[in-house]
Amino acid sequence: GLVIHQMHGPWRSPPRDATPEDRQERMEKMKRSIQAAHLLGCKYWVIHPIMPYGALDLDTEDPPKTWAVNKEFMHELLQYAKEQNITICLENLPMRKFSLAHPEQVLKFVKEMNDDHFKICLDTGHAALFPEVSLPDIVRQMGKELKALHIHDNMGDRDFHMWPTKGIIDWPGFMKALKEIGFEGVFS
Repeated sequence: GLVIHQMHGPWRSPPRDATPEDRQERMEKMKRSIQAAHLLGCKYWVIHPIMPYGALDLDTEDPPKTWAVNKEFMHELLQYAKEQNITICLENLPMRKFSLAHPEQVLKFVKEMNDDHFKICLDTGHAALFPEVSLPDIVRQMGKELKALHIHDNMGDRDFHMWPTKGIIDWPGFMKALKEIGFEGVFS
């Protein structure tokens, strides 16, 4: 009777996504992970954006290229995920200087992908590292695009993974927003 709601795709640190060969090698691992999710009956598969120009691209001319490479990569990955009946959930990241880290940028990217099998995983602790982000507001903006959660807290200065209510996050507002959008997922 065990149900696996979500699983995380492979992540490597530091990222190695700079060359087509790096990305192809990663694609093969991602597809194997999607296949494992399918075999386990897991519907939602969480992934980080790829970082072909590193995690500090915001102050460079690279963000449009970062987005273009991610779109190409994600379109190929999405086709495989759809064959396996898996929904990819793009996760926001804690890197303030990366062009696909901020929750609003992730939402924009997901809307541009415009596919029922490509949605969002909201990481609360990662979002809390952006002082301008209101979690209740971003939940409302994400609406039905939000399919998975990574729940933890911090003090707004680093990705510390504290228990909920032990940091700065507005948990009552967050819970109210989840209820307003009809979120039916689980807390991970």
